[in-house]
Amino acid sequence: MNSRFKTLFSTIIFLFIRINFCNSQDYINYYSEHSSNSFLNEKRLTESVNGEQINIDLLNATIFYLTNIERRKNELIAFDFGAKLYLSAQLHSDKMIQLDFFSHTNKQERKWREPKDRILHFEKLYTALGENVLENNLLNYKGKTLSYRIEELANGEQIYLNEKGEQIHYSTYLELANRLVQQWMNSEPHKKNILSKSYSLLACACAINPNKTPILIRCTQNFGRL
Repeated sequence: MNSRFKTLFSTIIFLFIRINFCNSQDYINYYSEHSSNSFLNEKRLTESVNGEQINIDLLNATIFYLTNIERRKNELIAFDFGAKLYLSAQLHSDKMIQLDFFSHTNKQERKWREPKDRILHFEKLYTALGENVLENNLLNYKGKTLSYRIEELANGEQIYLNEKGEQIHYSTYLELANRLVQQWMNSEPHKKNILSKSYSLLACACAINPNKTPILIRCTQNFGRL
């Protein structure tokens, strides 16, 4: 079976002449107590992503810091974390999973239809805003296309095998976050958002559908400036 993965972007610049929203202490600490280097050296990031008990806040923060690494490579000022942008990003990723669509446009709910509707709902003072979204899965593979077959073991566990018959394991948090950021960086419009000087704030949020095979993940980056 072959799977291809998609990336969408949206940029809206105004020049004015998980289902559970950010409610854990861990979530706050990820952004208040770390630099990119200190966070990315966390041992937890080497743990495999468990689709049944995924620490979505940990993954979101890893994506945030890896995005800032890309800015640092290009001698740009790092994004500050945008708590209100986190709300809009998590909202959209959750909706894409719950309503089973992949787009910047939520055609089923007028209130949350476009990026500006979601982002400005939580903060109306942005002078610039933008959005990246993508979809992928939790497996650790290389390349743009994932080829696999599923084999069921004697204990009922299902494993994924590549074309050579080798098992495809689940990604670690760091491996998955890096692949997602590189997916955006390999697309010029998304890369443009990530490296834009128009934005100073960023939040990243993902949601998964464990009922899909392999487990589906959809993520949103929201950008802004106040």
